[in-house]
Amino acid sequence: MAQKSQFDASASMLGYLYQVRYGLFLALKKLPEVDDPEQYHISIEKLDDIGFDKEGTATELLQTKYHGQPGNLTNRSPDIWKTIRVWVELYRRGDIELGKVILTLVTTQTLPFETVAYFLGVGQERNTSKALTELVEISKEKNKSNAKGYIAFQSLSNIEQKVLLDSIYIVGQSDDLEQTRGKIIRYGRQSVPSESVGAYIDRLEGVWFKMCVDVLSQNPTGIISLGRLEDIIDELRPEYTQNNLPAEFIDELPDIIDLEGDLRTFVKQLRLFNAPKSMVEQAVTYYYRAFEQRSKWLVDGLLKPGELGKYDRKLQEHWKDCRAHLEIMEDIATEEGKRKFSAKLYQDCLQKGIIPIRPYFTEYYVAKGSYQILSDELNIGWYPDYITYLGNASNEDVA
Repeated sequence: MAQKSQFDASASMLGYLYQVRYGLFLALKKLPEVDDPEQYHISIEKLDDIGFDKEGTATELLQTKYHGQPGNLTNRSPDIWKTIRVWVELYRRGDIELGKVILTLVTTQTLPFETVAYFLGVGQERNTSKALTELVEISKEKNKSNAKGYIAFQSLSNIEQKVLLDSIYIVGQSDDLEQTRGKIIRYGRQSVPSESVGAYIDRLEGVWFKMCVDVLSQNPTGIISLGRLEDIIDELRPEYTQNNLPAEFIDELPDIIDLEGDLRTFVKQLRLFNAPKSMVEQAVTYYYRAFEQRSKWLVDGLLKPGELGKYDRKLQEHWKDCRAHLEIMEDIATEEGKRKFSAKLYQDCLQKGIIPIRPYFTEYYVAKGSYQILSDELNIGWYPDYITYLGNASNEDVA
């Protein structure tokens, strides 16, 4: 059996991911509980692992302790004493006021019967007096790992110790990463149809993680308004309804654009009528965005059976209508006429043929890129004789 490297930081990474995901869960839970979300903020790694404040005054602090393996939170567990030390130091600095802030230790470990953690739990067995008696006696012991925690606890007066413990709640056997996501999904079901909830939560988590990175990068560490989170939910929700789809590739660009070396059929189609370089670059970008977006919708299960095929047929019908009209209006007997015809047909489709895949999906990149996809498959073409030139799907460049 392979041994873990001494440099393996996977446990710490899981802990950080848990902290951020749990923060989102708590923020979603708190949103309906507050009168004005703009007055409330959540922070990550500012005063504590997770913190809530109202107009700058801390109201709730949480320590999250994620353990990949089962275990018990014992009376001398460093998780307890390190947490106590953190909270005492915050109190000493004036960052929190005992009795006016809820202090929660969230752990995936079990709270053994009649231990300190058990007595500081959230159920009927809660007994802060018994917890205080235990902690006072334990803090007198010699323990190198917990020494700073013991000293911090002993620095409080008897009254301060009691008020501190009255404020502490320990939540044991907390949900793991996947279970926490399951709870977040429950909130998602209140916002979007059930078939879209997984993709919606993926998107919301992506935005949330980015926001957390942004505030953690600030000096001092920033905060996130619950009102901002509510705004994001309101912005994303409409994209996951029956009449809309998420637009996730509006500004995305291909990693490389190599026009001279690009042998794809849709690019060859544009070369047939000497499309300028800027037009070909746009086509490559539209193709990339539409291809990636359509693939993402399929993977996320957001499309109805046959929906893409039906959409492509609509675009193809528009192309046929435009082509038929131009065949009457334009002279294609000469090479110059054919190229003029091609340019007009291309323009009519990409400017007047922006058909939305769903009624409320207004971003044009999917329609413009889907024309390129159809062109790449030779289902449509711009040059009158495009099948003659490209029907064999040759990889040789078009002169």
